[in-house]
Amino acid sequence: MSRSAKAMVAAAAVLLMIAGCSSGIGTAQHARAAMRIGRCPGRALVPHPGTYVSPMTGEHAVMYALTNRGPAACTLKGYPQVVLTDATGAVLPFRYAEGGGAYITSARPVTVVLAHGASAYVLVAKYRCDLGIENNATTIRLTLPRTHGAAFVWREAVGISGSTGLSYCRGGQHDPGRLVGVSPVEPTQQATTSLR
Repeated sequence: MSRSAKAMVAAAAVLLMIAGCSSGIGTAQHARAAMRIGRCPGRALVPHPGTYVSPMTGEHAVMYALTNRGPAACTLKGYPQVVLTDATGAVLPFRYAEGGGAYITSARPVTVVLAHGASAYVLVAKYRCDLGIENNATTIRLTLPRTHGAAFVWREAVGISGSTGLSYCRGGQHDPGRLVGVSPVEPTQQATTSLR
């Protein structure tokens, strides 16, 4: 290798090391900035349905978005508590799992920093009803107990009923259609799912 080629390789290596160090500093600065930002107050969050999730491989899922309408950036972290009810308001006796399974990410919760107008996402998913539907979920209640101040509670029509919705299935206690998976709050819709 010529002397000039060696000098170019050495210069490139130094530049890569500098870039690596500066990106590490940026990540550390971002983490410290997130620590200084307070948790989202419930009054700042506006929930709404996210993008439609097409059923695939037996999955029935609904995406929800939480948008920060407050005046300042804030943070969210963790799993929301989910309760599904039928048309009479009765709680359906689903089993619930935080993360994992065939559809929901197994990644641990991360701190999501929401600038004003930015959204975080939650995916709620279950398996189809192979033995038929016992009852339809018509309303979902999402509770985020870790928001600043009072617990954030939101009720919303599920929006999808019947065979592609969040139906309570016939079958035994361990029927996969009676288990609902809930993702942690994530910064993107893609991050909520294990399907890549």
